[in-house]
Amino acid sequence: MGAVSTAEPRRPRQDLTPLLHARSVAIVGISGPERFGGILFDNLRQFGYAGEIFGVNPRYETLYGRPCYPSLRELPERPDCALLAVPNARIALALEEVADCGIPAAAIFASAWSEPGAEPSLQQQLQEVAQASSMVVCGPNCMGFVSTGRRLPISGYRVNPATPTGHVTLISHSGSVWEGFLQNQRGVAFNYIVSPGNEMVTTVADYMQFALADESTRVIGLFLETVRDVDTFLAALEEAAERDVPVVVLKSGRSERGARLAQAHSGALAGDNAAIDAIFDRYGVRRATSIDEMMDTLELLQTGMRPERRGLAAVLDSGGQRAHMVDLAETLGVEFAAISSATEARLAAVLEPGLDPINPLDAWGTGNASDDIYVESTLALDSDPATGLTLFAVDLPPTDDEEMYYPEIAETVQGRLQNPLAFMVHASASASAPQMSRLRELGIPVLLGTETGLRAAQHVVEYAAFQRTRAQAKDEPREVERPPQLGELRQQLETATEALDEHASKQLLRAYGLTTTQERAVATLADALGAAEEIGYPIALKTAAGDLHKTERGGVRLGVADPDELAAAYRDFEARLGPRVLVQEMVPDGCELLLGLVFDAQFGPMLSIATGGIFVEVLKDFRMLPLPTTSAEVADALASLRGAPLLHGVRGRPPADLEAIVRAALSLAALASDLGDCIAEVDVNPLVALPDRAVVVDALVVPKTNEPDERT
Repeated sequence: MGAVSTAEPRRPRQDLTPLLHARSVAIVGISGPERFGGILFDNLRQFGYAGEIFGVNPRYETLYGRPCYPSLRELPERPDCALLAVPNARIALALEEVADCGIPAAAIFASAWSEPGAEPSLQQQLQEVAQASSMVVCGPNCMGFVSTGRRLPISGYRVNPATPTGHVTLISHSGSVWEGFLQNQRGVAFNYIVSPGNEMVTTVADYMQFALADESTRVIGLFLETVRDVDTFLAALEEAAERDVPVVVLKSGRSERGARLAQAHSGALAGDNAAIDAIFDRYGVRRATSIDEMMDTLELLQTGMRPERRGLAAVLDSGGQRAHMVDLAETLGVEFAAISSATEARLAAVLEPGLDPINPLDAWGTGNASDDIYVESTLALDSDPATGLTLFAVDLPPTDDEEMYYPEIAETVQGRLQNPLAFMVHASASASAPQMSRLRELGIPVLLGTETGLRAAQHVVEYAAFQRTRAQAKDEPREVERPPQLGELRQQLETATEALDEHASKQLLRAYGLTTTQERAVATLADALGAAEEIGYPIALKTAAGDLHKTERGGVRLGVADPDELAAAYRDFEARLGPRVLVQEMVPDGCELLLGLVFDAQFGPMLSIATGGIFVEVLKDFRMLPLPTTSAEVADALASLRGAPLLHGVRGRPPADLEAIVRAALSLAALASDLGDCIAEVDVNPLVALPDRAVVVDALVVPKTNEPDERT
């Protein structure tokens, strides 16, 4: 799988050790117990931080039984990290002192806000100071961070000293989300949880890379508003995929209004949603749709489970809840394991009369011998060759607390399972805390909600499938030869004053091996008649007087059957639109696709693939692939389209040549590799997929310096 290429060299990797593993800290602006600087100190003390804590505030000689220093310069030794608990008016001087003292890391909690139009802004001033001294900085405008393994809580808000150490790294642009995850009561435990704020010099990607170098990290969760350092972010995603550390993202700005709000919130520029999805698909990133779904997914992945198959098995105690689960699964595209006849027979032998031996399984009958039924049913489903993950989907009512009924069943089967097991409650509001706690003590995750639980299970099995595919995938050598006239093509694009017309666009595509319609560009009736005879009737006649809106201008005539009809059409075009026309072969009916190149402002060149007509216009049926790409990725993208069944033949039509479509897409990708720096956009609309080829019927190439406001 190829990474997205970048023109600029990647910046050096930041060493966050003095920040996240600080051996000593200085609190600049340390204060009384109920103020921000005092809470910073108290959190460190309550958490059991073993490093030295220096207080800096000229107003005090001592605080908390310790000496208080008037400035960083007066400290007896240089700390690893300075915590700036000072307002905006004092940040610049404070950070300059940090730099002068050679302190390698700082945390800035204040907003660093400036009046609009201020040049330079306060944040720019701070950034210049930090970059000049190669300082790593959390913030500004952040909640801080907690390194649980180092007992290092850096926050001016109360942090529970009993916060456990775990295997999840969470990085959140939202301070409230950061605090909500930090205070979760469901057993999701962090090794690092970071509020990076405005990422002045140290970005989400830098924290990811640091966490990936820590063997305790099993999963990374991100609440993102934007990606500020694209190259490092892509490098971090590549490293996460290589190390088999799943990344779960909840990204705001999916909707148009959400994107505007994300930008207003912290100066973020929300990237195009389709481009983000394409990048996430490339690297196996799991995209959550809600905080609860993200929490469920992190709880599953922190166990390190990797289901070997996609199929889910489920044991329930309710027929009604089973029907609800099946309905949700169908909507979400969740795949239940198709169990074997042997498994069905094993289930039938233990179930009470009237219960169907199927998956998902309602195993509750009269309640007689229910323990044995649940144990044997769970083991039977777990051992089926199609099962990858088993969900024990039951409510855990507090009335069962004394018996610990379901936790005991889980403990009975735990050592005998072949695949991962998770519990899932349907009604999270009434789930018993003691029973959930006991299950988690056994190392069994508990998912809180039918829909979020199913989504989380789907994320886990799909991530495991991604890793299996990645292990088998190989980068492909480029198969499309560079055209011998590459220099001439580049000059044509660089000197173009407007979008290339259809004929010129197709000439460019043909140079890269795409099959286009037979056609001739002519400027007289005699030449048009000659071209039609050469190509063969029926033909299509199009105006060549500019390509914008030629259909709406009445500049396209299809199915022209003979010379008389052609002459009449030509004279009409000549009178209204000018003498230059395109005489083109009529392509047989086939499945219409759209191919394109777009150049995302953040993530670079993207290949777009879509089904034509109503599918792309109404159903938004398209996929985007970062470049470079592979034949396998293109084939997967085609298969994922809603209109994919049309490619396999419907209503008596033969199937389309899928290999020809893939070749066309890879040819377009090769064009982007060679000439992408001088192209703003390429539209192939439509590409008609036929049983023996894929033909470009219309195309538009837009040079980078000449993007029109409207497209055909």
